[in-house]
Amino acid sequence: SCKDQDNVLCGRGFCIQRKLLCNGYNDCDDWSDEADCTCSEGQFHCGTGKCIHYNNRCDGYDDCEDLSDELNCECNPEHHFRCGDGRCVLKLWVCDGDHDCTDKSDEVNCSCKSQGLMECSNGRCIPSIFHCDGENDCEDWSDELNCSKTHDQNSCKEGDLACVENSCIDTCNGSSNCAAQNSRINCSKCEPITLELCMNQPYNSTIYPNYLSHRNQKEASISWEFSLFPTLVQTNCYKYLMFFACTILVPKCDYETNRRVPPCRSLCEDSKEHCETVLSMVGLQWPEDTDCRQFPREMIDNKTCLMPDDNVEECSPSHFKCNSGRCVLASKRCDRRPDCDDFSDEEKCGCSERGLWECPIDKTCIKHAMICDGFQDCTDKADEKNCSSCNDNEVVCTNHACVSHHVWCDGRRDCPDGSDEWNCVSLLDSAASLSQLVVHRSTADYHVCADDWQEELSQLACKQIGLGGPPVTQIVTDYNQTQRRKWLCLSSDWRNKNVSNLQALLQKGQVCRSKSRVSLQCTKQSCGQRPAIRLNKRILGGRTSRPGRWPWQCSLQSEPSGHICGCVLIGRKWVLTVAHCFEGRENAAVWNVVFGINNLDHPSESTQTRAVKRIILHPRYNRAFVDYDVSVVELRDEVNETSYVRPVCLPKKEQVAELDTYCFITGWGHMGNRVPFKLQEGEVRILSLDRCQSYFDTKTITSRMLCAGYEPGTVDSCMGDSGGPLVCEQPGKRWTLFGLTSWGSVCFTKLLGPGVYSNVTHFVEWIERQIYIHTFL
Repeated sequence: SCKDQDNVLCGRGFCIQRKLLCNGYNDCDDWSDEADCTCSEGQFHCGTGKCIHYNNRCDGYDDCEDLSDELNCECNPEHHFRCGDGRCVLKLWVCDGDHDCTDKSDEVNCSCKSQGLMECSNGRCIPSIFHCDGENDCEDWSDELNCSKTHDQNSCKEGDLACVENSCIDTCNGSSNCAAQNSRINCSKCEPITLELCMNQPYNSTIYPNYLSHRNQKEASISWEFSLFPTLVQTNCYKYLMFFACTILVPKCDYETNRRVPPCRSLCEDSKEHCETVLSMVGLQWPEDTDCRQFPREMIDNKTCLMPDDNVEECSPSHFKCNSGRCVLASKRCDRRPDCDDFSDEEKCGCSERGLWECPIDKTCIKHAMICDGFQDCTDKADEKNCSSCNDNEVVCTNHACVSHHVWCDGRRDCPDGSDEWNCVSLLDSAASLSQLVVHRSTADYHVCADDWQEELSQLACKQIGLGGPPVTQIVTDYNQTQRRKWLCLSSDWRNKNVSNLQALLQKGQVCRSKSRVSLQCTKQSCGQRPAIRLNKRILGGRTSRPGRWPWQCSLQSEPSGHICGCVLIGRKWVLTVAHCFEGRENAAVWNVVFGINNLDHPSESTQTRAVKRIILHPRYNRAFVDYDVSVVELRDEVNETSYVRPVCLPKKEQVAELDTYCFITGWGHMGNRVPFKLQEGEVRILSLDRCQSYFDTKTITSRMLCAGYEPGTVDSCMGDSGGPLVCEQPGKRWTLFGLTSWGSVCFTKLLGPGVYSNVTHFVEWIERQIYIHTFL
């Protein structure tokens, strides 16, 4: 029984809050909290006990999470296909590469072409984007035949072969008998290991492609396996798993032969034997590219292979090794909570002993470089106090630089961080329907004179304030004006000025002839609405999402890899995702963003693609701890707002997702060891940071993070891939973005606790400032 009367006992023996009974969600992980619930009129009672709208029965979507709403249905032959298990699925899903029928009958007798795929010479189907990408995707190299261009689209001259590094070689002299694999090896060379995860291995050089088909260390750093193996290491399933993972992620390079040195087969087999069961507990499979049979047997096959020494490092560079040998996250050392079973992580913990600076109130130790850097680290802001010694005629910037007060809000960026041009334009009473326009200049606020005022200036003012249009402009006569200095007037040559902010178009020292000021009514920008959504209320459990249900979801793609990360539209030219998606790939030219897409392999008429103009990583992003994991992406051109493409709302600066509320995660996340073609969605509950921390022995949960999930783990965060949104419905049926899938995308919710997301509320001021700086300055 449960000790607290506010809790109830689940069928599996653990307790949940009583208020979670009959809420439509599987909080007990066995649906026992929904077993004795009554559905209202117009609802269908699922086998799980939950209630759904009756219109969602027999529509091809698994709303009940046990398919009970899709059984014994009459399929409409015009729109549906009947599975062997009796379920009806949309005809569009037949032969699309996804197994939508539980018996996989929707993918039987399908040609590659019908699935939008390329057919290899051996009959295997692969995505068409894999053609001529320099990789042996077909396993017979037929996808690399008849290729005229390299990755960067620069053609090699006739008779030469393209290699994976985008150069051309003539090793084979154009002979048709020359194996593409041999030419690829000739193109490769040893290189230093830069992948931080594996920098403490007994070797320091690597060569690509690796044993997971990654073409370089940049690609390996954003792969699923790069996230999977470190998390699996924390389960202590096998002592040498980290060593094995590095031998396939960054294989050792033999300088004499310029070839990879493989791990020994027994190392692979031991790793798989000890850790595969852990993966199966969460519905995942051992990575398919790590077939142990490809590796040589130690002392038998007369080939060199790698086995770990007794003194090989078991912890990654981002971890602290306890005296007992256990690995804990380095950031958890000296946090006044023992994480090592022998308490060794809490020894010798003085800030000065570790070369750090101590916050006077909370005693937190921070690096000296974090003092006076414009970011608060101490709870009392002690690290950002007494940082400037500005003169009387100067104003301090946010990053503590000093500039003359005469240049404050003059339309030009004088502070290194642009803070002298923030919040220069405002409305005197933002709550009023019509309010006086106010512009700050130097150290005072000014009215704006209505002389020669144009409607396009009203639009600029509303946009700069962060509101939409079209605005309502009212010219108000001020009969009490007595001081010239209270006015800013429009410059006579304002149309010839090559600037994009209002304050640069105004000047002091002129007489306002009309004695009238400008007042505006700006409209709030539309966000968080779903005009294409049907009547259904919710879908749970990581099921396929209906088109148009999440119009802000987007796919971050690069050639030739295709989909890399999820992202979310926050404005017509602005997208958010996590910073770790761009590790080693910060060149905007290689990226595209795709909107209005539900099936990655079958774009529709609603799909829009935009090139990336700029990538802005948070300056505090820490790849070792996955902290400050956020980035802003500027598109080269605006998207067209439609029912299938529209922005989500950002939270207000102090707005937080309430504990125990339910929110959605979406994306093309991993399902087992593959990425589904169709957008997936799942609903998760917001959890406290303290409870979240209790699940993670070797990771530190910070205020820059948000935790969500079912504690028993019925919905995995892997339903939303890295950078994808966590959104919560707010009053007025508007959806607000509270999280970006960060290292919660590892798919270990069921095993190690809830998913972890970048806390958008914490970053919203930084996000808005980046958009402002790159739009108006």
